[in-house]
Amino acid sequence: MALGQILQGSYFSIESPLRLLDRWLNAYRHHRSVVLENKYLRVEWTDRANRALQTRFEPLIIEMQLYFSCVVKKRVLFHNSSELDVTDVNNSIKITFRSIQSAACDPEAFAKSYPVGKVLDSPAVTKMIPSRLSIDFHQGQWQGDFNYKS
Repeated sequence: MALGQILQGSYFSIESPLRLLDRWLNAYRHHRSVVLENKYLRVEWTDRANRALQTRFEPLIIEMQLYFSCVVKKRVLFHNSSELDVTDVNNSIKITFRSIQSAACDPEAFAKSYPVGKVLDSPAVTKMIPSRLSIDFHQGQWQGDFNYKS
Protein backbone atom coordinates (compact mmCIF):
# COMPACT_ATOMS: atom_id res chain seq x y z
CA MET A 1 0.00 0.00 0.00
CA ALA A 2 1.40 3.40 -0.99
CA LEU A 3 1.90 6.17 1.57
CA GLY A 4 -0.70 8.32 -0.25
CA GLN A 5 -3.35 5.63 0.21
CA ILE A 6 -2.53 5.28 3.90
CA LEU A 7 -2.78 9.02 4.51
CA GLN A 8 -5.94 9.48 2.42
CA GLY A 9 -8.80 10.55 4.68
CA SER A 10 -6.57 10.77 7.73
CA TYR A 11 -5.65 13.77 9.85
CA PHE A 12 -2.44 14.15 7.82
CA SER A 13 -4.07 13.89 4.41
CA ILE A 14 -3.65 16.65 1.86
CA GLU A 15 -6.93 18.19 0.76
CA SER A 16 -7.98 17.70 -2.84
CA PRO A 17 -6.70 20.50 -5.11
CA LEU A 18 -10.16 20.70 -6.71
CA ARG A 19 -11.78 21.23 -3.31
CA LEU A 20 -9.20 23.89 -2.46
CA LEU A 21 -9.88 25.64 -5.79
CA ASP A 22 -13.64 25.47 -5.18
CA ARG A 23 -13.20 26.96 -1.69
CA TRP A 24 -11.03 29.77 -3.14
CA LEU A 25 -13.52 30.54 -5.92
CA ASN A 26 -16.48 30.32 -3.54
CA ALA A 27 -15.17 31.97 -0.41
CA TYR A 28 -17.36 33.05 2.49
CA ARG A 29 -17.70 36.68 1.35
CA HIS A 30 -20.94 37.55 3.14
CA HIS A 31 -21.22 37.75 6.90
CA ARG A 32 -23.22 39.19 9.75
CA SER A 33 -22.77 38.99 13.52
CA VAL A 34 -25.75 38.35 15.76
CA VAL A 35 -26.32 37.76 19.46
CA LEU A 36 -27.67 34.29 20.20
CA GLU A 37 -28.36 33.43 23.85
CA ASN A 38 -26.19 36.38 24.97
CA LYS A 39 -23.21 35.23 22.87
CA TYR A 40 -21.87 36.62 19.62
CA LEU A 41 -22.19 34.37 16.59
CA ARG A 42 -20.63 35.18 13.22
CA VAL A 43 -22.75 33.86 10.37
CA GLU A 44 -20.96 33.66 7.03
CA TRP A 45 -22.11 32.46 3.63
CA THR A 46 -20.79 32.07 0.10
CA ASP A 47 -21.84 33.83 -3.10
CA ARG A 48 -23.56 30.56 -4.14
CA ALA A 49 -25.58 30.58 -0.93
CA ASN A 50 -26.37 34.27 -1.39
CA ARG A 51 -27.72 33.62 -4.91
CA ALA A 52 -29.84 30.71 -3.63
CA LEU A 53 -31.19 32.85 -0.78
CA GLN A 54 -32.24 35.56 -3.24
CA THR A 55 -34.46 33.08 -5.12
CA ARG A 56 -36.41 32.11 -1.97
CA PHE A 57 -39.76 33.61 -1.04
CA GLU A 58 -39.42 32.84 2.68
CA PRO A 59 -36.39 32.95 4.99
CA LEU A 60 -34.18 29.89 5.36
CA ILE A 61 -34.26 28.58 8.93
CA ILE A 62 -30.97 27.06 10.01
CA GLU A 63 -30.91 24.83 13.07
CA MET A 64 -27.57 24.13 14.69
CA GLN A 65 -27.73 20.99 16.82
CA LEU A 66 -25.31 19.59 19.32
CA TYR A 67 -26.54 15.99 19.43
CA PHE A 68 -25.55 13.83 22.40
CA SER A 69 -25.79 10.08 21.86
CA CYS A 70 -23.11 7.41 21.91
CA VAL A 71 -20.96 10.21 20.54
CA VAL A 72 -21.39 13.97 20.30
CA LYS A 73 -22.23 15.15 16.80
CA LYS A 74 -22.60 18.64 15.37
CA ARG A 75 -25.51 18.87 12.94
CA VAL A 76 -26.76 21.73 10.77
CA LEU A 77 -30.32 21.31 9.54
CA PHE A 78 -32.13 23.52 7.04
CA HIS A 79 -35.89 24.15 7.30
CA ASN A 80 -38.44 26.10 5.29
CA SER A 81 -40.56 26.59 8.41
CA SER A 82 -40.19 25.76 12.08
CA GLU A 83 -41.93 26.19 15.43
CA LEU A 84 -38.56 26.77 17.13
CA ASP A 85 -37.56 30.13 18.57
CA VAL A 86 -35.32 31.74 15.96
CA THR A 87 -32.99 34.72 15.73
CA ASP A 88 -33.01 36.86 12.60
CA VAL A 89 -29.66 37.22 10.85
CA ASN A 90 -31.18 39.21 7.98
CA ASN A 91 -34.36 39.06 5.86
CA SER A 92 -33.24 35.75 4.31
CA ILE A 93 -31.70 33.83 7.23
CA LYS A 94 -33.03 32.85 10.65
CA ILE A 95 -31.06 30.67 13.05
CA THR A 96 -31.56 28.60 16.17
CA PHE A 97 -29.41 26.38 18.38
CA ARG A 98 -30.45 23.28 20.31
CA SER A 99 -28.66 20.66 22.35
CA ILE A 100 -30.40 17.32 22.12
CA GLN A 101 -29.98 14.11 24.06
CA SER A 102 -30.70 10.89 22.17
CA ALA A 103 -33.49 8.59 23.30
CA ALA A 104 -31.07 5.64 23.22
CA CYS A 105 -27.49 4.80 22.41
CA ASP A 106 -28.10 2.44 19.50
CA PRO A 107 -25.51 2.94 16.73
CA GLU A 108 -27.91 1.79 13.98
CA ALA A 109 -30.75 4.07 15.11
CA PHE A 110 -28.26 6.91 15.53
CA ALA A 111 -26.96 6.49 11.98
CA LYS A 112 -30.43 6.22 10.42
CA SER A 113 -32.69 8.66 12.21
CA TYR A 114 -31.01 10.53 15.08
CA PRO A 115 -33.76 9.67 17.60
CA VAL A 116 -34.60 12.60 19.86
CA GLY A 117 -34.98 11.87 23.56
CA LYS A 118 -35.16 15.35 25.01
CA VAL A 119 -33.97 18.84 24.37
CA LEU A 120 -31.35 19.82 26.90
CA ASP A 121 -32.22 23.06 28.61
CA SER A 122 -29.84 24.13 31.34
CA PRO A 123 -27.37 26.95 32.08
CA ALA A 124 -24.56 24.68 30.86
CA VAL A 125 -26.17 24.51 27.41
CA THR A 126 -25.89 28.28 26.94
CA LYS A 127 -22.12 27.88 27.28
CA MET A 128 -22.19 25.62 24.20
CA ILE A 129 -23.45 28.29 21.78
CA PRO A 130 -21.18 28.25 18.71
CA SER A 131 -19.11 31.26 17.70
CA ARG A 132 -19.24 30.75 13.92
CA LEU A 133 -21.74 29.32 11.42
CA SER A 134 -20.67 28.80 7.80
CA ILE A 135 -23.25 28.21 5.05
CA ASP A 136 -22.87 27.15 1.41
CA PHE A 137 -25.21 25.99 -1.35
CA HIS A 138 -23.40 23.41 -3.48
CA GLN A 139 -24.86 21.15 -6.17
CA GLY A 140 -28.42 21.99 -5.16
CA GLN A 141 -27.89 21.20 -1.46
CA TRP A 142 -27.54 23.45 1.58
CA GLN A 143 -24.39 22.73 3.56
CA GLY A 144 -23.40 24.11 6.91
CA ASP A 145 -20.91 23.79 9.72
CA PHE A 146 -20.51 25.52 13.06
CA ASN A 147 -17.45 25.97 15.22
CA TYR A 148 -16.27 27.25 18.55
CA LYS A 149 -13.49 29.69 19.33
CA SER A 150 -10.39 27.98 20.55
